[in-house]
Amino acid sequence: MSIGHPPQTWRAASPALIRLGISLNVDIPLDRQRRIARAIEAAGLDSLWVNDGLGRDPFLVCQVCAEATSTLTVGTGIAQLPTRTPVQQARAAVTLQEASAGRFVLGIGVSQPSALSDWHGLSIDKPFTATRDALEIIRAVTRGQTTAHEGLVYSSRDFKLAIDPLPPPAPIYLGAMRPRSLALAGTHADGVLLSWEGVTAVTHAAEAVRSAASNSGRATPEIAAYVRVAMSLDRGAARRALAEQIAYFWQWYGRHFSAQLSDEAAARARAAYARRGAEGVAGALDDESLFALGWYGTPADDIGAMLESYAAAGLEHLIVRVVPVGDPVDSLDRVIAALG
Repeated sequence: MSIGHPPQTWRAASPALIRLGISLNVDIPLDRQRRIARAIEAAGLDSLWVNDGLGRDPFLVCQVCAEATSTLTVGTGIAQLPTRTPVQQARAAVTLQEASAGRFVLGIGVSQPSALSDWHGLSIDKPFTATRDALEIIRAVTRGQTTAHEGLVYSSRDFKLAIDPLPPPAPIYLGAMRPRSLALAGTHADGVLLSWEGVTAVTHAAEAVRSAASNSGRATPEIAAYVRVAMSLDRGAARRALAEQIAYFWQWYGRHFSAQLSDEAAARARAAYARRGAEGVAGALDDESLFALGWYGTPADDIGAMLESYAAAGLEHLIVRVVPVGDPVDSLDRVIAALG
């Protein structure tokens, strides 16, 4: 799928093609983000994705990065759905699509319940239904239609964008992990954005998305995924950084991680978490487990084997989520150079 311009691709040893992107999952000053965006574009990579977390507003960062580049796709990955109404998500997407000359991707998802409640004082009782409602409303608004959606969570009536001319609709990517959400991406989105999925898990997720799309008579959405990468001149430091990031997310995704590890490794990690929390998990993860959930190494190591394995699994767009090792900008620079 081409998004706004012909995609840059990395060709594996096999015939598979895979697009490459970088995820800015750390908050850094905007002047440095502009430089990073230009470096990503100059390296021949295809996309840049901005996290919606504790830092700067992801839509505004996308605007800054789009203005600093001319061919780079910029996307939210992912924008927390309940913090903005579907109509507002759509308005932002249309505005950025116009400002970037067709290079914006709207990546959305429900996010973690604790983030919604603790950070925003929000809750959502029916996340799947809410996501389906939002996708239908956003699609109508970005296509210049008058809304007429009566949903169980989100509704919109009689809204029509007063923008003329209207830019082409921005592609909508859905952050998904569970089977129903993967199927929803297949029936309602232009792409799926996977996270914390190893090669085998990507294969199964891609099959679920493609099957749902085929059964509904739709074109298959692009299969994209975040892959965590820790790179440093110090191999041990890179290993620790990846292990600590997996351990930090164990509190939310422990079951998801365990399903991708060997029975012995999963049992060891669960026991370590029960005894010592995240610190215990980080010490319990062996190399096989780390490479099942991400990648670590030095700039001298060949990252191509990892890219090729994901391409062979059916991944079409690999987005490297850089795990900082020391200074986050230095970490980004190392990974961009290795991929470029």
